[in-house]
Amino acid sequence: MNAVENGVAIESSPAKRPAYDPNNLHPLDAEARKYDDNSEGIDWDEIIATTQDDFLAGRYAFNSEDYPTHEEAMKALHQWFDDILQEVLREREAVCPRDAANW
Repeated sequence: MNAVENGVAIESSPAKRPAYDPNNLHPLDAEARKYDDNSEGIDWDEIIATTQDDFLAGRYAFNSEDYPTHEEAMKALHQWFDDILQEVLREREAVCPRDAANW
C-alpha cells in the first residue's frame, strides 16, 4: 500500500522554521527593538528578516564572543579592518599606473 492509499500526506519539502515575524517576538527581542535607532529611516525589521538565516547558521565573519573581553574583541576587529585595508592598498599598488587612475 502506498501513502495515497493510506491517506497519508507526504510533505514535499522538509519543515521550515517560521520566518522572522516582528509582530511575534520573544519578550527579550521585543524589549531590544524598543531601543532601535530609527532616526535615519532604517528598517531594522527588514534587515533582521534578510540576515536572520545567515546569523542562525553562523555565517558571519567576526564574533566578539570568541574573545574574553570586549576590549580584546574591539582590538581584534580593528586589526581585522586594518588587514583588509592593507590588502586593498597592496592590490591597488599592483594595478598598472594607467589603470590606477580609474580607481
